[in-house]
Amino acid sequence: MISSISNINSNSDPEYQRILQELMRFGIAPSGNKSIDKGKLEQAKAELVQKIQTRQKEEQKQELQVQPIEGIEATQDSKRAQLEESRVGAMTLSELNKFYFGL
Repeated sequence: MISSISNINSNSDPEYQRILQELMRFGIAPSGNKSIDKGKLEQAKAELVQKIQTRQKEEQKQELQVQPIEGIEATQDSKRAQLEESRVGAMTLSELNKFYFGL
């Protein structure tokens, strides 16, 4: 196998040299045929892109699962603030009623 790789490396085609280097980065053994190796490399890159996209989608789903809980808390806080405002208004109204009606 190592001798076959050294024979492949003796080619003077720079594109094929790049393909071989990238295949080795992915941990894929070259076949010795440029077109086959190019196909392997494209497939490996496509799989890598798919894995990255899947991971990003999972991260987005996890973020979305957290956001509704935070959104509910924010909604509850705003409802609480509205209730407190209406209570203040009710207190003011009751004080005015006491003043006007002498209660």
